[in-house]
Amino acid sequence: RDLLVAKQDTINRQISLDIRGSRLALHLHLTMLRDESGNFLGTVLVLDDLTQVMKAQRMAAWREVARRIAHEIKNPLTPIQLSAQRLRKRYLTRFSDDEKVFDECTEMIIKSVDELKNLVNEFSNFARMPAIQPEPNDLNEIVRETLTLYQEAHRGVRFEFTPDSSLPQMKIDRNQIKRVMINLLENAVAAMEENGVIEIHSSYDSELKLASFSIADNGPGISQEDKPRLFEPYFSTKKAGTGLGLAIVSSIIFDHNGFVRVRDNVPRGACFVVELPVG
Repeated sequence: RDLLVAKQDTINRQISLDIRGSRLALHLHLTMLRDESGNFLGTVLVLDDLTQVMKAQRMAAWREVARRIAHEIKNPLTPIQLSAQRLRKRYLTRFSDDEKVFDECTEMIIKSVDELKNLVNEFSNFARMPAIQPEPNDLNEIVRETLTLYQEAHRGVRFEFTPDSSLPQMKIDRNQIKRVMINLLENAVAAMEENGVIEIHSSYDSELKLASFSIADNGPGISQEDKPRLFEPYFSTKKAGTGLGLAIVSSIIFDHNGFVRVRDNVPRGACFVVELPVG
C-alpha cells in the first residue's frame, strides 16, 4: 500500500516487532520489480536486524550519563560524611539520653551518604566496564564457585545445579562471567524473598558450537510489559534497584559475542538464559 501511495518502486522503513517477549528493531527495504516494459513482476523484501547495533549505541550513551552522574555526585559526599562524623564526636556527649534528635540526624546523614556512595560506585562500574580478557576456562567450574558463596549466604534458598559434562573449555573472561552469575543470582534471590528454589543448568550444542547456562527461579516472574525493557540501563522492577545489574549482564555477554534473554519459568517464575560461542 505504501508503494502505491508514495508512487515509488522502493521504500525504506524502520520498524519494531515484539517476538516471544523480545523487541526487535528492523530496517525494512521493499523494492518492486518490473520488466523492461514496466510490467510488475513481484517484490523483494529485505530485513536488516539493527537490534544489537541500537542496543550498543544506547549502552554507550548511558555509560556517558553514568560517568557524569558519578563525577558530579562523588565530590561532595566525603566532606558531608566527615562533617557529620566530626559533629557527632564533638557534641554527642553533651546531649542527654532524652535528646536523641542530634544523634538520629547525624547518624542518618552518615548512613545516607554511605548509600549514595554505593550508588555512585555502581554508576562508576557501569561507566567504566573493563575490556574483557578471554582465557580458557571451565564454565561449570565458574558456576560452582559462584554457587558456593550463595549457598552459605542464603540458607532459605535451595540451589540445584545440573551441569553438562560435555561442556568444553572455552575462551571467556572468568571475572566478568562470574559477575554475570552474581547479578542474575542476586535478582533471583531477591525475587523469591530469600525463600524458594533456584535451578541452574548448563548445556553444550556441539553442532552450533554454543555453550549456554540458565538460571530459573520460582518467584513471581516478570510481566510481558517489562520484558522488552529489562536489559535497558536504569530500568528496574525493584523499588530499591538502580536498574544497572541486568544492563551490566547484557553488556558483558554482548562483549563475549553472546546473547542473554529472559523467558517464563514453568509453572512459575522467571528464567534467564545466557548463550556463548565456543571456539
